[in-house]
Amino acid sequence: MGRPVAIPWTAIRFALVGLLNTGIDFAVFLALMAVPGTPVLLANACGYGVGVLSSFLLNRSFTFRVHRDDAPLARRLPVFVALNLVGLALSSLVVGLLVPAVPPLAAKVAATVATFAWNYWSSRRFVFTAPAPNPLV
Repeated sequence: MGRPVAIPWTAIRFALVGLLNTGIDFAVFLALMAVPGTPVLLANACGYGVGVLSSFLLNRSFTFRVHRDDAPLARRLPVFVALNLVGLALSSLVVGLLVPAVPPLAAKVAATVATFAWNYWSSRRFVFTAPAPNPLV
C-alpha cells in the first residue's frame, strides 16, 4: 500500500475561500443574466472580477496568512490581477465554447472547475510567497 498523499492546509483554505468567492461570482453572474439583453461573457467577466477582488483579500489574510508588511498591496495585487486575467481568459473560453451546447450556468460551473488549479498554483507560486530574505541585513 502506498503512503496517503497529504493535502496542504493552504489548498484546503484556498478551496474554502474559493467556495465563498465562487458564490459571489455566481451571484453577480446570475443577477446580470437576469437583466434582459446582458451578454453572457460580460456577466461572466463582471462576476469573475468581483470574485477576484474578494479572493485576493481573503487569500492574503486567511489562506496564505501573509502579513501586511510582507505583502504590500501595490506590489502583489497587480500580479494577482494579471494572473487572474489568465484565469478569466480560461473561464471565458470554457463558457464561450460550452454555451451553445449547455445552459449558461452549467458552462459557468465547468469553467470554475477548469480555473481552480490554475488559480491555486499561480497564487501560491507568484503572489503569496514569502519575501526573500535581505542578504544585506
